[in-house]
Amino acid sequence: MKRKAGIFAAALFCLTGCGYVGYPLPPALKRPLRVEDLAAVERGSKIVIQFTIPKVTTENLPIKDKDSEDVELRIGPPDNPFNLENWRHTSDRIPVSTKSAGAYVEVSASKWYGKTVDIAVNVHGPSGNSVGWSAFVILPVVPALPVPEGVVATDAPDAIHLEWHAAAPEFRVFRRLADEVNWVQIGTSNKPLYTDTMIDYGKTYQYEVKSIEKTDDKYAESELSEMRSFKPTDKFPPSAPSGLTAVPGARSIELVWDRNTEKDFASYKVYRDGKLIATDVTATAYSDRDVRQGVRYEYQVTALDNAGNESAKSPVAAGTIP
Repeated sequence: MKRKAGIFAAALFCLTGCGYVGYPLPPALKRPLRVEDLAAVERGSKIVIQFTIPKVTTENLPIKDKDSEDVELRIGPPDNPFNLENWRHTSDRIPVSTKSAGAYVEVSASKWYGKTVDIAVNVHGPSGNSVGWSAFVILPVVPALPVPEGVVATDAPDAIHLEWHAAAPEFRVFRRLADEVNWVQIGTSNKPLYTDTMIDYGKTYQYEVKSIEKTDDKYAESELSEMRSFKPTDKFPPSAPSGLTAVPGARSIELVWDRNTEKDFASYKVYRDGKLIATDVTATAYSDRDVRQGVRYEYQVTALDNAGNESAKSPVAAGTIP
């Protein structure tokens, strides 16, 4: 009995102290994770497909370089009703490099103009095992959209006005400052023109434009236009002040008017009988004390911006101290 107990203790020690924990695990299946970020867009005459190639298995084990992965990327029109196996055998397989985790593939779109294609990817492990196909991207394909040409930028009041040539349903406009790296979409237009009102004088802006066409919930797009660089110049004076009123007082004539709303407004000038009597006025009121009783005076006001542009004169307001 003591001998049996000793044998049992030795076996238990071997299981716990010799590096074994529990029962042996089954061999790893080495199935790469499913692709979750497949995306595709028609750009010019190409279909651009992007996704991340998984580098770990469903057991969270790394897929080493020596373990070859087989990336099966396919594109083609679906049957109606859809049959996965039929689609797999009739669709086109697109070669994909596995040297990096990020896959970027360009495919000629001309074969499918006027059709809708299904795009999906299935990544097989070194033993051929896989989790299955990614979610399908359903992409309507249209004839290649024209690249906007001849982009011209001109000064507009507190803005930059853009025009170009292209026949497309809609356009996207992109902008960045000359010293920036990233582009930002600032707007869309259904005509070959756009006015950018979010500018600051003294800065240089760069613009690019692309044509777009929406089918269902997908957009086809053209290649980007050539870049247009432009530094706006403030050539536009403010509006003439309005609402000028002259109110006679006991020893002065009090002037009041409406405030200008231009974002680059700087100040006002006041004229009496055609002669300048005050500058650098920032309020919408002025008191003229250099007046005599019984004399009729005619007043006008102009507005100036930060660039020194002066508006036309306001309508005349007359006043006389009784």
